[in-house]
Amino acid sequence: MGAKQQQQQADEPASPARGDFLKLFWTLAESERAARTQAAAQLLAHLRASAKQEAEVQYTLKRLVRGLASSRDAARQGFSTALSGLLSAFPQQLALPSTLALLRDAMELHSSMKPMEQREHMFGRLFGLLALHRCGRLRADPPLLAAVLRELLDMAAFKRWFRETCYEAALALLADVPPALFAAELAASFHACLQVQPSKAGDDECGGGVQAWNADQVLLAVGVQRYLRVSGLDRDEELMKQLPENLAAVDALQRHNVHALARPLRGSSGCYPRVHSAWFGVFGHVLNPAEDAAVDGELFQEAWTVLVENSLVGGSNAEDSAPTSHERQGLALKLFELVAPKLPAPLLRAILTPRFVKCLYNNAVAKRNYLHAAARHCLKSFAACAPAEFFHFVRKQFASPLSILVASASADSDDEEEEEKPKKKQKLSAGGFDKLVELEEKKEREEALNRRTDRARVWAVEAIVSALTDMLSSKTEADDETKKLQDDVIRFLVFHSFFTPSGDAESTPSKKSKKNKKAKKAAKSADDEVAKEAAEATPAISENVANYAKKRLFSLLSLGLAGADGARASASVLGRIFAIAQEMQSNGSVVVLREPLSDEDVSEQFTALVDHIDSLRSKEVEEVEEEKNTKKSATRRPLSETFLLLFMSAGLQLLDNEQREDAVVVAADLDKCYAQLVAREQKATPTKKKGKKNKKKDAEPEEAEESVVVLTDLLLSLLSQDSSALREIVLQAFRSLLPLLNGACLATIVNVLQPATEGEGAAGDEEDDEFAPVTRREDEEENEEEDEEEEEVMLSSADAVSDALRNDKKLSELHQEDLALAAIVGQVKQRSQRKKDLKRARLQTMHFQLRALDLLQVFVSQRPEQTEAATTKHSDLSLTLVAPLFRALARLQNADSEKRVLRDRLQAVLLNKVLRAKDKIPSSEAAQTEALDALREIVELVRTTALDKDHAGKVASVAIVYLVRVICTSDEASSEEEVQKIIRSSVLDAFTKKHSRFPRASFDELLTKSPAAGARVLVEPLAAIAAASEKENADESEVRAAVDEFSKCEVFRLLTAMLRKSRRQHKSGELSKAERSAFKRVQKSLRTALTRQLVPETAQQLKAKSMRIVLMFALQLVKFWCTAEDKKATEADVRAVVAAVQTVQSKSPVVRGLVKYVSDAAGIPFVAARDAKADKKKKPTTDEDELMPEHDEPELEQPKQPPAKKSMSPKAKHKKKRKRAAEE
Repeated sequence: MGAKQQQQQADEPASPARGDFLKLFWTLAESERAARTQAAAQLLAHLRASAKQEAEVQYTLKRLVRGLASSRDAARQGFSTALSGLLSAFPQQLALPSTLALLRDAMELHSSMKPMEQREHMFGRLFGLLALHRCGRLRADPPLLAAVLRELLDMAAFKRWFRETCYEAALALLADVPPALFAAELAASFHACLQVQPSKAGDDECGGGVQAWNADQVLLAVGVQRYLRVSGLDRDEELMKQLPENLAAVDALQRHNVHALARPLRGSSGCYPRVHSAWFGVFGHVLNPAEDAAVDGELFQEAWTVLVENSLVGGSNAEDSAPTSHERQGLALKLFELVAPKLPAPLLRAILTPRFVKCLYNNAVAKRNYLHAAARHCLKSFAACAPAEFFHFVRKQFASPLSILVASASADSDDEEEEEKPKKKQKLSAGGFDKLVELEEKKEREEALNRRTDRARVWAVEAIVSALTDMLSSKTEADDETKKLQDDVIRFLVFHSFFTPSGDAESTPSKKSKKNKKAKKAAKSADDEVAKEAAEATPAISENVANYAKKRLFSLLSLGLAGADGARASASVLGRIFAIAQEMQSNGSVVVLREPLSDEDVSEQFTALVDHIDSLRSKEVEEVEEEKNTKKSATRRPLSETFLLLFMSAGLQLLDNEQREDAVVVAADLDKCYAQLVAREQKATPTKKKGKKNKKKDAEPEEAEESVVVLTDLLLSLLSQDSSALREIVLQAFRSLLPLLNGACLATIVNVLQPATEGEGAAGDEEDDEFAPVTRREDEEENEEEDEEEEEVMLSSADAVSDALRNDKKLSELHQEDLALAAIVGQVKQRSQRKKDLKRARLQTMHFQLRALDLLQVFVSQRPEQTEAATTKHSDLSLTLVAPLFRALARLQNADSEKRVLRDRLQAVLLNKVLRAKDKIPSSEAAQTEALDALREIVELVRTTALDKDHAGKVASVAIVYLVRVICTSDEASSEEEVQKIIRSSVLDAFTKKHSRFPRASFDELLTKSPAAGARVLVEPLAAIAAASEKENADESEVRAAVDEFSKCEVFRLLTAMLRKSRRQHKSGELSKAERSAFKRVQKSLRTALTRQLVPETAQQLKAKSMRIVLMFALQLVKFWCTAEDKKATEADVRAVVAAVQTVQSKSPVVRGLVKYVSDAAGIPFVAARDAKADKKKKPTTDEDELMPEHDEPELEQPKQPPAKKSMSPKAKHKKKRKRAAEE
């Protein structure tokens, strides 16, 4: 070790920047790639500029080579990068053979090494050899290149897990090897690596040869075959003769021989979710032919079928497929993701075989499956790389799902063939009960088939919507071809949501829209294609699938609307959907609505809606052009654009039969609001005549306000629907409506949070009636419903079923018993369902309240325009929300687990939005009036209701402080007097009542956030409580004393904090006249409170902590009076307070120190009180006067008792004996 250290010190360079130079080696091991790259660049720059370049380069080489064996963070990556850069930058100083020899010596394995050390050294050697190759100098030295290749192949025999990496590195270096050198020197080494051990060659399962390979050998063989083709060696007959005989790599992958690679590649699925490099080699060789040759489609299809579908996916036929597993199926999905971007459309459609589609479908349709996430990611990758093929594939599965997707897994093929054969119709009466069972079983099989078909179609719709959502949410601008594809997909969804082919439904005459002929032809051709697909769908598309498609279509309406860069209404997804739906509605010859607009009023309403939309679209185009010319963008969505969004959403609801009844009312209200708001804005132009029609001008604002209220109510009705897309549309519309909102609009929204007593009572009655006896009327109604259902079943089955029931007595009795049991079970189920419906209704109500609260949060969080009028209006309206929201929070403070979310959200909105302390306090008269009313209501609610400290109590403190600050900003004496009355009653309630509910924390918060306002409203009631007498015949009869000692100390603490802040304001000249006058009025009360509290009889009852609070109050009071302008008026009071303080006797050093501080602050000499210990020495008699001076009597001397002897340990006794003996 010593010799090595001396040699290392001799090799190390000595330079002034040595410290920074050595730090770079540590930075090379950082986990961040940028830090490693920068350190390597700085290292090379330092070496180029170094005066001792030769020595430092050699030291750096040794340091980098040794560092390759380090496993710290990313040391190998950083050191190998720096080594390749070093070899490339200094070719004269560093020879590659010597560097290779140094690497071999440093990374040599010894038998004494631990397995972990051997692993680190092997990885270090691998990274070192790759660094030699990356430096670019190895290509110029073929013999050395061959030596490095042979070393890599030898290293592959170290461990199995190390073999794949070594073969990958060898194939990377093989690309630089000349063909002659490979044939002469390296072919034998590669041939030896591809040999199979005798034990494996004799295995009957493998059959020997290529089938006995492992996946690493497949990687090496396919890589060599690729090299032979690219380098042209396979076309040189002389060089081919030099190759070893039976070199398997020559024809490892070719047609009709792919099956030999199935078993080796199947074994690579153990490394899932990673894909083995052999798969990249196989499909890379097939899909990337040399010299611009076309892809061999037959070879790829054979490779995919044999290696992936039969070997990994598996199937029902055991002869053609191997047993599958989750890892193998997951590997198949990964391989599809890898090859899909490089395949042409015909090959992509060819590999989507039924078995692979079934594997993809089974794993993607259920979330509980192990490969659910992998299947979803596979579909997403497919849609991203080839959207046109993806939508073609999914639409094909929607129209006619593969039989393998809808067939029952337990169905017997022989039975299915027999069922398909035509049979003659037989009467059930001849066969009895067996024929009835057979008929019911057949009916159940048909229903199960329809359910599985619907399930496959729902999966297809979900895949389409997911891919379309990703495309529409992409930030990159789509080209014309992509937009056309998106429109086709939207047309597909719109058709299956609202329409049906004209031949399958009765159509009503509709008005034809005036459009260009080209647009008509294009729309008709697209509609014809979709209608043709729907007509050819087998089996026919059910109502459940159409409803699901409609539901997913409505979920796309809000895409692109949110955010500052939201799309215009006409260019949004909602605009595109409505435009396509409008085209289909006008094209009545091809498609018609599932439920036509048969009512004339509804059709007229839809026509008027379309007219409004057309006019608003034209207006929007004009606004866009105007913005382009002026280069100014609007900060808020215009009101006309908001109406366009609402009109289009209402138009889509009119096309839906389920929502049509409500949509008619919504459309009518929208029409009225549009006429009063948007149309009035368009007509509003400056006129010269001003004195005419005053009544109409006065009536217009009232109509406008009423229309805003109606529109707000309309938005709430839309918000109550269970649709996230409509929620986003309502939110956008509400934001554009913010400048027009008034108190009535906010009251409408706040009313949503109020309890519905009737509804809750009804819900309670329903719950109480859960186990009540069934009345005769209810029983008759249920029997009638069951009879109707029974009649439907009888009619749907066949006439022969009724014949069988009439002829067979046992069967009829069994049927009657079945009906009786069904009636009993139906009653229980009905009541259970009723309870579930009530719970669902309560949950929906809470969700609606949360959405209404979101609207209020949007209103309070808005930043109004930079005008004083807008700011004042917003502040006044925000104050109107304090009392009702707090009332709702007080009602929800003890809510159950379901409504805790609403309570927490309501508390957050009140604390963080409505009662924001950082915002400017409103000062208008309306704001102060509203704040005064809200303060009265909140204080009364707090005093009469038990509030939770963590929720409503916390908000109550903040609300009271905020409202007091708002009111105290005015100069009106009446408002301040009202506040003082309210706060006075609150203070008296908080400190003089035993079980007061008023939160005392509000007083602390008031003094903290607004000391001036707090001093004006709190000083008088607090001083009155502090000065109040505890006796029954006290003079201050109007104010009672504090309820206990703790409350009294709290009063003194608040007064102390108030005096401290007021004294600081007085020093800085910020103390107002109102505060000074308030303190002057309570000067006598404060002195009385303190002197009464420091009377010896009272002081002896106080604990040390309480006495400290009282003395702190005395200290601040003396300091405040000493800094007053009129010191003569307070001189007597100061002396009285100091005299009272100096009478305090206590053992506590803190109390004694405070007494001295009070005397020093007043400038009066400190006189220590008589010690309490001296009083204990003399016992006063009953006849002795306490005021006479005391004389100490001489105490009798008592004999001193000898101290008690301490017991000694045996060891100490022995030590003492030895010491005594030594002295003698």
